[in-house]
Amino acid sequence: MDIRTIWEKYKIWIVGGGALLLFAAAAYALLSPAQNVEVMAYEPEPSTEEPSPEEMMVEEATIFVEVKGAVKYPGVFELPPDARVKNVLEMAQLKTEADLLTVNQSMKLTDEMVIYVPVEGEAEGVDPAAVQGPGGEEEAAKVNINTATVEELVTLNGIGEKKAQLFIDYREEQGLFMKLEDIKNIPGIGDKTFESLEPYITID
Repeated sequence: MDIRTIWEKYKIWIVGGGALLLFAAAAYALLSPAQNVEVMAYEPEPSTEEPSPEEMMVEEATIFVEVKGAVKYPGVFELPPDARVKNVLEMAQLKTEADLLTVNQSMKLTDEMVIYVPVEGEAEGVDPAAVQGPGGEEEAAKVNINTATVEELVTLNGIGEKKAQLFIDYREEQGLFMKLEDIKNIPGIGDKTFESLEPYITID
């Protein structure tokens, strides 16, 4: 049997088989794993967590203290919570006429405290022997909270103008203070504040 006879007899099968091979080759090329694949990198979302209480305490670990009187740079100063009166006076820089007789430089500062430094002669009439208390600690001249003005009240450590006005408002609404502990009825005056003020105030 010659080639022509074979072709005439099996040409349908030969053509079909060839087409099938071409189709298989095309399918293999399309599905080949060698094609490029885009790789997406993972990007974490920004953190929305709130700062921890410890982190918030670090941010708030400063106090603000106002210095008035015989200093070169009166105003409000930001200090660490363990600072003393001496530290803020070094920042404000005392004038040559400043009188520290009634200023307790070793006292620990508190937020919103007001430090008033008198000039020489301003505290005239104060007996230095009386100012020197037990253990050698200095005590400021006492302020009568039943008669003191706002200007006199702000000379107390820890009392700013707003708190001083609360003293005046209390006297106008409730009457005179009958005992020193009555100041704890004023908003913002707690046990600690009362303890720090008690040696420097009077109702007599």
